[in-house]
Amino acid sequence: MRRLAGLALIAGLLAGCAPKLPEGVDESALNAAIGRAIGSPSTCVLIADQAGKLVWRGGGYVTCSRNLPSCAGGNPVTAETVLKGALGKPARFISCPTSAAGGVNTVGWAMGPVPTGAGRPPRNLTYVAVMEGERALPGREVQERVERAFARAGF
Repeated sequence: MRRLAGLALIAGLLAGCAPKLPEGVDESALNAAIGRAIGSPSTCVLIADQAGKLVWRGGGYVTCSRNLPSCAGGNPVTAETVLKGALGKPARFISCPTSAAGGVNTVGWAMGPVPTGAGRPPRNLTYVAVMEGERALPGREVQERVERAFARAGF
């Protein structure tokens, strides 16, 4: 019985440390809207606060931790690395092939401030969204779709 109580306490403490969306943003609506807009097994969406602390992850940990081309040259990067580089910067998008050898896969990146809906308080959040694969959307399309999904979820 003590073990069970101890496990429940630990689970409660860990839940308190979990990333949290701002008040008024419905997580189930956000999951559904992102899933409809750009959902696929090769999609990752991350949202962070001004300090770079992750407040929401859409997509599995493995998907979001993959090293992908940044489309700006240099070494491959993870979505979290791109998110940290996008903090406080204007929105942008970029796409490129994932293989220099002319492979069929492409990667589309979109990043920038999470738009704030009319009448909503400023949230000061930044996002990165990435798709990779044979049928990955271009970065511009990823940006348009994910920002519409944010509006549907209450941002």
